[in-house]
Amino acid sequence: MRLSKLTLIAAALVPAALLSSCGPKQLTDKDILTLIYNQAGGAGWNDSNKQGWLTEENLADWRGVEVNEEGRVTSLILTEAKGVIPAEISGLTELKRLRLVMKNDKDENDPENPFPATIGDLKNLEDLTLRASVPAQAPSLAALVNLKKLILNLDSEYPEIGSRVLEEVTFNGMRGAIPEALYENTGLKELSINTSDLSGGVSPKIAQLQNLERLNIDNSKFFGGVDKDESVIPLEEIFSIKSLNYIFLRSCSTSGTIPASIGDMPELKTLILCSLGLTGELPKEIGNLPKIKTLEIYQQELTGQIPAEIGNATTLEQLWLQRNQLSGPIPASLGNLVNLESLYLAKNQLTGTIPASLGNCPKLGKGVFNDFSENQLSPEIPASIKALEYFDKIKF
Repeated sequence: MRLSKLTLIAAALVPAALLSSCGPKQLTDKDILTLIYNQAGGAGWNDSNKQGWLTEENLADWRGVEVNEEGRVTSLILTEAKGVIPAEISGLTELKRLRLVMKNDKDENDPENPFPATIGDLKNLEDLTLRASVPAQAPSLAALVNLKKLILNLDSEYPEIGSRVLEEVTFNGMRGAIPEALYENTGLKELSINTSDLSGGVSPKIAQLQNLERLNIDNSKFFGGVDKDESVIPLEEIFSIKSLNYIFLRSCSTSGTIPASIGDMPELKTLILCSLGLTGELPKEIGNLPKIKTLEIYQQELTGQIPAEIGNATTLEQLWLQRNQLSGPIPASLGNLVNLESLYLAKNQLTGTIPASLGNCPKLGKGVFNDFSENQLSPEIPASIKALEYFDKIKF
């Protein structure tokens, strides 16, 4: 019987590795990598990224591939894939690390959802990164109970999370409510959430993460504002996590005050609070922070005076309190901050004379942004400040 042209083409597309005299056979790791190469645009990868691929070389010599003593693939890193990842990837059952960066292009009609649901069957995974430049639904991770590191950079709703041993999590561009299971990972050390849709905010259960060291929650797209009505974060619970050394919160709440418990954070080195709608006064307990280097609390609705106790935080290198409604004089105690390089107090309602004691801060002006402008301060500048090495970098 004469075969049609379409039939011949279809037959040619069936991978030879799938066929035998007895029907389909189990794919080897090499067969699966070959499928991935063909379906994820391998021919278009740059020469360095496709080095060794589709050759008879040991799989360990294929770029981005690592194997164990038995020759099974344990790590796969693709940084410029384009197209789809085949469902057969689930056959790489020894994978512990998988990092896929899909560079599909809407204008070229590349497929959306390039990640197969079968990624969720890779039960030995400990390290998973999925990035896509087109909308891509994250696969369920309910069965991946060994995950320690998770990075999802996707226009997708959050997936189910099965692991309780996560140590590092990054969500970029995700939508919807943060999975409750995340807060059960009590060994979590780093959590980063960058989104313009933080529906439901952050649960008070975040206080369970008592080993957390770095927290980044940015509920804004680049530097634009967002509707923050439902994106509330529980400051009291966050400041109860004594292990934190880095906190960045932006555009995450519409109201609230800074709790006095902020002063009881022995490891905190960086605190950045931007556009949270905070009201009330700066708590004097900030001066109790023994390791603080960067303190930025700006673009809020804070009132009252700058507490003199901040001068006790002598490790400070950067102090930004701009764009608030702070009033009264600049406390002379800031002159105790001998490590201070950047002082940004612009756009408040500060009065009086800039204290001459700031001349005791030899590095003042060295850091980015040193600005006293748009207040109600006296134009008189003390001679001790004029004598500073970086005086010409300071705006008055």
